[in-house]
Amino acid sequence: MNDLARVPDRGELTQAARVATPACPPPAREQWLFGEVVRPHDPHGARLRSFDADAARAVADVVAVVSRGNFLAVVARSPAQAAAGAAALRPVWAEVGGRADRRVPRRRRMLASRGDAASALASAASRLERDYRWPLAGMAPPAATAIADWREGELRVWLPDSRPGALRAELAKLLEISEAAVTLICWHEDEHDGGHDGADITGRLAQASVSHHAAADAALLAQAVGAPVQVRFDAAAFDDAAGWMTTRIASATSTGEPGSDAVGLFAYQATATTMPLHVRPLASIQTGTPSAVSDVGSDEALGLVPPYRFDHLEVASTDTVHTSAAPIAVNPLAEAVAHVFAHESHLDEAAAVGGVDPVALRLRHLHDERGAALVRQVAQQAGWQSPAQRASAREPAAGVRRGRGFAYASVLEADGDKPMHSWAAWVADVEVDAFSGEVSVTRVTVGHDSAASAASPSAFAPRDAAPSLEHALELEHDIAQATRRLTADKHAFDNGSIASADPSADSSALPATLGTFAPEVRVVGGLTTTAGLRGSAAATLPAAAAIANAIFDATGVRLREPPFSGERVRLALAGDRAGAVPSRRKRHWLLAAGAAVAGLCATVMPWRSAIAPVAPPEPGFYSAATIERGRLVAAAGDCAVCHTAPNGAKNAGGLPLETPFGTIYSTNITPDVDTGIGNWSYAAFERAMREGIHRDGRRLYPAFPYTAFARISEGDMRALYAYLMSAEPVRAPAPKTELAFPFNLRPLMAGWNLLFHRNEPFQPDPSRSVQWNRGAYLAEGLGHCSACHSPRNAFGAEKGGRAYLTGGQAEGWEAPALTSLSRAPIPWTEEDLFQYLRTGYSARHGAAAGPMAPVVDELAQLPESDVRAIAHYVASFNPSVPDAATIERQARELQQRSATLARTMTGTADRLYQSACAVCHQPDQGVPMFGVKPSLALNTNLHSDKPDNVIQAVLKGIPAPSSNALGDMPGFADSFDDRQVAELVHYLRARFAPDKPAWQGVDQAITRIRTGAATGAHGVQ
Repeated sequence: MNDLARVPDRGELTQAARVATPACPPPAREQWLFGEVVRPHDPHGARLRSFDADAARAVADVVAVVSRGNFLAVVARSPAQAAAGAAALRPVWAEVGGRADRRVPRRRRMLASRGDAASALASAASRLERDYRWPLAGMAPPAATAIADWREGELRVWLPDSRPGALRAELAKLLEISEAAVTLICWHEDEHDGGHDGADITGRLAQASVSHHAAADAALLAQAVGAPVQVRFDAAAFDDAAGWMTTRIASATSTGEPGSDAVGLFAYQATATTMPLHVRPLASIQTGTPSAVSDVGSDEALGLVPPYRFDHLEVASTDTVHTSAAPIAVNPLAEAVAHVFAHESHLDEAAAVGGVDPVALRLRHLHDERGAALVRQVAQQAGWQSPAQRASAREPAAGVRRGRGFAYASVLEADGDKPMHSWAAWVADVEVDAFSGEVSVTRVTVGHDSAASAASPSAFAPRDAAPSLEHALELEHDIAQATRRLTADKHAFDNGSIASADPSADSSALPATLGTFAPEVRVVGGLTTTAGLRGSAAATLPAAAAIANAIFDATGVRLREPPFSGERVRLALAGDRAGAVPSRRKRHWLLAAGAAVAGLCATVMPWRSAIAPVAPPEPGFYSAATIERGRLVAAAGDCAVCHTAPNGAKNAGGLPLETPFGTIYSTNITPDVDTGIGNWSYAAFERAMREGIHRDGRRLYPAFPYTAFARISEGDMRALYAYLMSAEPVRAPAPKTELAFPFNLRPLMAGWNLLFHRNEPFQPDPSRSVQWNRGAYLAEGLGHCSACHSPRNAFGAEKGGRAYLTGGQAEGWEAPALTSLSRAPIPWTEEDLFQYLRTGYSARHGAAAGPMAPVVDELAQLPESDVRAIAHYVASFNPSVPDAATIERQARELQQRSATLARTMTGTADRLYQSACAVCHQPDQGVPMFGVKPSLALNTNLHSDKPDNVIQAVLKGIPAPSSNALGDMPGFADSFDDRQVAELVHYLRARFAPDKPAWQGVDQAITRIRTGAATGAHGVQ
């Protein structure tokens, strides 16, 4: 517990504490050197035997090779040179004890004992025994950076940790100097190297532990070379994390009538299978430096021993040998989350078995008056009622089930070298969608108290009487992050964060689901302390248990390991345990084979049976969180773009979609029973989305992109159904689609599906980053980008492989290539793509128009991180992008070229341009009253092989631009005749893309586009 300390208020920072504020900047970057530490995969069980220092020093710009005990590092003038020097060392390590026993139990430690728990449990009439598991993989962040400067016998260290605790003592011991000579400057890593503001409290605590390793490395190297050194400690360099921590708890209930105050626990036995903690920096361990502080009291601080008094108690810990990054990177108080979850979940289970109020059960065994007072206060502020009282007042469960859960934590933190007692109590309110299983934490009532552990009564006085606005907002942030992570899917939970932690890191964790609400947070007054809550993990330690207990109260489903995802809850509610119990491999193979055969038969079968209609769900059947998630899924899928006719009701259908085989009209997807999907069951809806089969069994045409929607996750699919079925029904029969023979024979689509459709969910690429996979999921599935931006074969199927995203057609507009085949005069950067998708405008490429404009409007509803993920994914298809300076130079040259040509181009077309275009597109014309002036010299459409988009823009304009920075562009269809439009189009091509050949077939294209606009066969603007 020595590496934890309370975050000091700025007014509390003193010279004696030697912890400086972020106002103390590090040396100028040009003065930095960079360190690269070389370690074996097992830093605790290996000995350095030899290395090639001369080879490392021969690398250019290597300053020094530092070796001390088992510590080995290279210092150079750049990170690349340091890495090259480290690679040249070629160290030889001798393993101590081998690696075969790395997960074998090492020892069993008795942490607390009272009475005879084993005998009491053996003689009990009934006992409750359960296992609770917590994954350790999500506790450690990937990396942290620190800077150290050694000047005149004093050390300064800049590190991303506002809770340095006993790190000063450890560094002083490592460098053999006094603590007074060590100054720690705490800054958020985003100030220098990409922040972690998105991480929840557990992630930030683990970040603190990793930052201590970086700080020790930097300090040792700075002292060795006498200059500022930056070191990045990367936990990913070690083996994979150690799986799960398991806590087995057995308890026995005392005699008494069920539900009476006499019911309690008289025996309690807990055994945690965990790993040894290494809270000291690795540099100290590898150099053989003894620890500067004692580990006394860490078991209590870790929450291994529950804060309750039972007649018979036994708590033990079984440590296992493990040499991965997990025991190095996991902060002890972050590990306490697992123990608090186990104890508080078991107390809730015991209360349910005994028919007693879980708060009353805790108070019966809680002899800590200060903690008991906090429990009572939080329960009162939350309006707590016993489960029996709530059950009697609860209305029969329909689609949404509501529940409440309580949890409590009492741990010791470290305030410098002194312990600090912290208490926290939670009441969590949840809504569970009985159909999808989605869990939404709607409200959290939280109380937190802390005080220095000392004999003086005054030492236990609260630090603050009332929370400041800043601290309250920080606490709300921590609670929102914790609840979102706990209710996300396993992928997001394992990554340790819901929001993006570091935009430049491949391991950035992005939202795995859409539409998550932040809960309402109520902070109780009185004893509650909120000063430093963001630095104190105790405030959110009860989160997991409180939410799990609330889910049980709502549904009767007991979840004994996180995360509490909608899929797990749905399977439990349906009584389907297959997802939790692994089957034998043979059975898996048979099931997979059977599914494949069934899928093949379903694909090629011309006729499919109808799915019986169902009654529409009652209002309120779905939770608000599920509906919100579905709304964003619909926005990502552009549902309204295709299913809304001009001037028609949203999603009521009727939009004509022009295809090479004829005009197809979109259908009504509002919950109208007669003309929409109001009587569609989820099974019918999912079949249509994944297989292209109508509820009545007829085949749908692939103008409806079910080939892409098949990749949608189960959770997103169910949320989309909930959103559509919760909308206002609109009676609006869609025009009937009538194609010419043989395309009017829908059964032929069975053969088309066999050739071109794969009904398979999206599978992430493990070799790619989380951000790339998120972007791929959105672009390939929900966003169905390839439906427009990929060419199609003679059968109307999208071309894949090298043709993927190389350009296509959409509603009379060209959908340009998104790969390196793009005709854009300036290469699309990831940031340009993001700006275009987010705002509908890129200064180096142009504005979104035609069918792309409403797509941008829909994307504007998504979280920014999702739009960035799409941009990141698309940018990966054009990896060779010049640097920013080169791009700016290219842009200036293109603009200068068009300005030079303007002086030589005169005549009718130039007059048309000057009268209709120059005022908005030429910087030296007019005043900036119409917004920004998009440069036509950089416009992608003018450099295309086809004139279609330029003609479309001239005729139709952009009446409602997505970006507020742009003014409306009028259409000139009624002002210019065909000859004038052709002259203007040729002029624009010659002036702004003079290196491209003149367009051919412009007259025919103008006629075709005018005809399409007149018949209404083309898309919305």
